[in-house]
Amino acid sequence: MVHSEFYSSLLDQLSIVAITDRSGKIVYANDKFCSISGYEREELIGVDHRIINSSYHPKSFFINLWKTISSGQTWRGEIKNKAKDGTFYWVDTFIVPRIDENQKISRYYSIRLDITERKLKESELNDIRVLQSHQVRKPVANMLGLMELIETEEMNESSRLLYEMLKKSIMELEDSIMSIVKLQKSSSN
Repeated sequence: MVHSEFYSSLLDQLSIVAITDRSGKIVYANDKFCSISGYEREELIGVDHRIINSSYHPKSFFINLWKTISSGQTWRGEIKNKAKDGTFYWVDTFIVPRIDENQKISRYYSIRLDITERKLKESELNDIRVLQSHQVRKPVANMLGLMELIETEEMNESSRLLYEMLKKSIMELEDSIMSIVKLQKSSSN
């Protein structure tokens, strides 16, 4: 077996592979692509990857992808796709343009790894973090409400000083929690 045939066979066994023509029409789909997408090879050949579009990513995502590969550069990113049965799956994707002898792009090679399980765990972890932050925020909100009630009461000077110190500490705690929540939201996007 020639080295290139060996590498091609190895790549097919380990990865989800598709080859498209210059216009993006699929000309080759390996068994792993058929298996994860739920489509028969005959259903994939001759169509573009919109057949598995999950509508998760904005149009600008794919416009940038096409700008990159049509300029001859390799693109890498994570894509959420939709299988024929309606289920979703995530792939870590490399798209490599093939330049022919005339220095024109003749094909695009797409090599993907299934990362669905990792993305599900990330989502679960984020859900847990959000739940935990809500569990912490609720008692703080309750304390602030109680502080407003206490504020209407008559207090001597030392009680008023202790009250102000307590209120300041609770407000600082609320600010810290909000900063953590914002950080979690930005890191999950």
